[in-house]
Amino acid sequence: MYKKLIVDADICIKLGSSKKYPFLKMPESACRQLEDLVFDKKIIVVNEKGLEPQERRIYDMIYNRLAEVLIDPRRPNKNKGEVCSLAYAKVKTITVFATDERDLQSIIDTQLNIGLNDIRCIRIIDIINLGER
Repeated sequence: MYKKLIVDADICIKLGSSKKYPFLKMPESACRQLEDLVFDKKIIVVNEKGLEPQERRIYDMIYNRLAEVLIDPRRPNKNKGEVCSLAYAKVKTITVFATDERDLQSIIDTQLNIGLNDIRCIRIIDIINLGER
């Protein structure tokens, strides 16, 4: 198990409504299950507003660097969540990012990973495989 990981919101949505993996969670209960995890303090909802000023400056630098590569100006909300999550993860040295994006690891490797607190992506299939071990 992981001590800390950051989870992309899209993965939560897919866990709740996946036709490919319907055994993970039923859609009507996904929201309640997430609320229970927050209530039990197993999940903490975070965002950049809670960062200290120095952390926020670093976050903004990382965000801008990733946005250049991941955000298409014609679709500014596409991948914005991933950019926010990755910038936050890097600032807070959270080294695991749960995502549904297939090709994100190579971008992280070229844009963020320098050999110190490198971020590794895990996908839904990786989580399933962990549970089967």
